Amino acid sequence: MWLKALGPEFLTLAFKFAHEADRNAKLYYNDYGIEAGPKHASSMVLLKRLVKEGAPIHGVGIQGHWSTLSVPYAALDKAISDYASLGLHVSITELDVTIRGASGASSAHASEAAGLAVARHLRRKNLKAQADAYARLFSIFIKHKGAMDRVTFWGLSDRRTWRFGQHPLIFDSNNQRKPAYAAIVDAMLRPNPDLPGPR
Repeated sequence: MWLKALGPEFLTLAFKFAHEADRNAKLYYNDYGIEAGPKHASSMVLLKRLVKEGAPIHGVGIQGHWSTLSVPYAALDKAISDYASLGLHVSITELDVTIRGASGASSAHASEAAGLAVARHLRRKNLKAQADAYARLFSIFIKHKGAMDRVTFWGLSDRRTWRFGQHPLIFDSNNQRKPAYAAIVDAMLRPNPDLPGPR
């Protein structure tokens, strides 16, 4: 409807009107899935047009809802560089990384004790995978620290999250630090973090 009412420049006008309403506000284009594939390419076309048309846009917000099995590290690294090349800052506006639950921890033929042992092993393995994922992500963010404004976690603990049961955050349901917390701190304190290669 906005396109019909105002024409294709309605997005540029939206940024201009927002800037007029508050000249101190930092204005972002914020979306999910824009770090990879056709949606990233499309976002670059849009952002180049907005910049060319004089839209007062300051940055790009990437909503990072990932899983330990599907973090697009190389694409994210490139996306941040691409957005920075347009003179835009980047924020991760919604960050969480889910892990697999306890399904498959026991079988009908396993004893209860054996099932609990398998469950503990899977939990340790999943928590390590999550910690590794967060460490790799923050290595990328540190690499691009000149372009990065902030990282916002999408929740505080696993007790209250839109992905309840998938344990996506760095504090557990009892508000205790998970291995991911320490992995992030280590990545932040490392003087020259080694960025892992593409995956």
